[in-house]
Amino acid sequence: MQTTLAEKYKHQTYTADAEHILGRCVHCGFCNATCPTFQITGDELEGPRGRIYVIKGILEGASPTLTTRNHLDRCLACQSCETTCPSGVQYSRLLDIGRQVHNEAMDGPLVDKWTRILLRKILLRPQLFKLLLLPANTFGFLIPKSLKKHIPPLGKVPAVKSTLNKQADNQRTLIMLRGCAQQVCVPEINYAATELFNQLGFNVIESVEDKCCGALSHHNDATEEARGLARKNIDTWWPLIEQGAESIVVTASGCATMVREYDYLLKNDAEYSDKAKRIAELCRDPLEILENFSGHLKARPGTPDRISYQAPCTQQHGLGIRGRVEQLLQSAGFELTQQKIGHICCGSAGSYSTLQPKLSGQLQKNKLEDLTRENPELIATANIGCLLHLQSGTEIPVKHWLQIIDVDNTGL
Repeated sequence: MQTTLAEKYKHQTYTADAEHILGRCVHCGFCNATCPTFQITGDELEGPRGRIYVIKGILEGASPTLTTRNHLDRCLACQSCETTCPSGVQYSRLLDIGRQVHNEAMDGPLVDKWTRILLRKILLRPQLFKLLLLPANTFGFLIPKSLKKHIPPLGKVPAVKSTLNKQADNQRTLIMLRGCAQQVCVPEINYAATELFNQLGFNVIESVEDKCCGALSHHNDATEEARGLARKNIDTWWPLIEQGAESIVVTASGCATMVREYDYLLKNDAEYSDKAKRIAELCRDPLEILENFSGHLKARPGTPDRISYQAPCTQQHGLGIRGRVEQLLQSAGFELTQQKIGHICCGSAGSYSTLQPKLSGQLQKNKLEDLTRENPELIATANIGCLLHLQSGTEIPVKHWLQIIDVDNTGL
């Protein structure tokens, strides 16, 4: 795809990336076959190929409009199209550029703008988020069921304290990101992960100083805020890495995908670019460590045997570990149900379920119908957003997969 950039876009920080990405697209349309919004609407402009043309047109001089902004905002950034693309088009990065150009050229609707700001102000402050959820959870019996299902729960297990095991100097050490919504709504996830890693001989450090991974800001018109959060995390983790921590384990696949992007996010930052690259290299999904111990993992006592596993888009496409959690769960003794649309997004996509409730709701309905078609007793997933979104639409328990496995100490 040949592109002739308008003069005002020729010397921007994103110019070279935009031209490179656009140059790889061959208009084949394979991406539309796996695009959630195109599958629902059938609208070419609601698929990756159409959105690429929209961004190309603007970079060549067309004026951004509310209509073109809406087409870009309705993208879930699930990256399914990138897995499908035979030409290796890095669509999600082009989408970020397109959204940035829109933000610089025009403001979106006021309600949308303030919704994004409020989401960031609340979710980036876990204590404030917890304070706001407390009344709704305490007096939930007074709230209509139709509304209550959209209110996230408050977790009951305290977050694991950050400690170094001074009596095990040779112990392998992992850093674990606390997360934002996760530490408020389901702190049990990191608690379960820490128990697993401790039993396998790892020391886990969960720093109270780290911040949000930056994904919420990055995808909601605040990329500079995201860069600031990335820098703060790097400053927090770097001394621990220098002391010997071998990996940064991120239990939410959406956050892990963001941390893996730190090198790209800060590539033009002379002070942080090298450190960001190292951090991205050290970031691990728990699966990438635990699958080395697959012969020593079993189902947690009391967990149903027959489950459905919903692989988040960030795990399948962002991290590129499609199918591997399923293999580990099967080796641990679980029976997994079959799915027809396992590659399609559930509709959570960070703040998408709040900003695009109609499309998100349809995707949730489709996903739950697929996940429950063979009557599982439990749904497992790997991302806090997916977990909360799916749970709001079903009575079947939805858990993080780390919550349903245990260590078989035989032979360790």
